[in-house]
Amino acid sequence: MNKFSEQDVINYEDGQMEANELKAFEEALRQDIALQADLKLYKSIKGTLQSELAPDKEDAEFKANLSQFTQEHFKQKTAKPTAKIIAFSKIWYAAAVLVIGLLVWAPWNNNLYSKYNDTEMVSFAERGNNTETLLLEATDAYNSEQYSKAEAILSTLVEEDPKNDMLRFYLGVAQLKSDIEDVSMVRSNLLIVANNHSLLKYDATFFMALSYLKEKNKEECIVWLNKIPQDAGVYDKAQELLKKLE
Repeated sequence: MNKFSEQDVINYEDGQMEANELKAFEEALRQDIALQADLKLYKSIKGTLQSELAPDKEDAEFKANLSQFTQEHFKQKTAKPTAKIIAFSKIWYAAAVLVIGLLVWAPWNNNLYSKYNDTEMVSFAERGNNTETLLLEATDAYNSEQYSKAEAILSTLVEEDPKNDMLRFYLGVAQLKSDIEDVSMVRSNLLIVANNHSLLKYDATFFMALSYLKEKNKEECIVWLNKIPQDAGVYDKAQELLKKLE
């Protein structure tokens, strides 16, 4: 077990590692296959985010957002980690949250619900075991607007991993987009995420508001939008929508 943390991996790749740690990290990197895999995974995620979200890879705003995200969500440093430095589920979860926060929401649609319900599912799984294959199939279905198919796959994944807020969030949104008759199922999944201490807590709150907007229940939509605090990533969108509902 090596001594390097998640933040060390990020600092090394981003060129921010202290000089007195660099030699030891590179020495460990030559010998530690797991550390090599973690670095490769972070490089892959960073590259994917850059190519998908920033047409200009030197875009200053993108770099600032990525830097802020990694500092906020990978800042804890442990001398003796008890698990793999960057676990697959954690890094996928974190990267997908970042994508949700950076996506541009379609401004050209006059229908408020259609305008604000735009989001994309991102997965960094590689086709291998059954769970990862299903995750990729769900992602492909979701992003090609086959929401009923995505919902079916995500339901299976949530049954296998009921505490995974990322999967449950996308399940709730897929259900909302697939126009299921029982909207209580949508709200049940989104409410679980909204009530947890999750990175997606307020994204789920926002989509709870949208579930009421879709029903043209303006009053309840406003109630949920007002639950989103100023430091939440979706605060500006929530405030923009509130102004349009007033």
